[in-house]
Amino acid sequence: MQAKVFNKGQVVIPAVLRKKYNIKAGNKVEIIEDNDGIKIVPIKDKKPIASIAGIFSEYAKEKPTEDNINKITEEVFVESFKNEIY
Repeated sequence: MQAKVFNKGQVVIPAVLRKKYNIKAGNKVEIIEDNDGIKIVPIKDKKPIASIAGIFSEYAKEKPTEDNINKITEEVFVESFKNEIY
């Protein structure tokens, strides 16, 4: 397949390839230099933290709230700061 290079170095990936490799607007691709040219490789999306939030909730004694998370984070930060040796 051929694609035109525009003045800012932009190249349009043909729709058939975007669909085949599930490349959508905003996705990132890796540009790899090879001995015989360059390759454009889609970077797979990593699951955002939100998608795994709560996976251990069935084991928790109580459901964490934003306030609880902030409180615990602050307590751990303060405790680790106190334990620093200067």
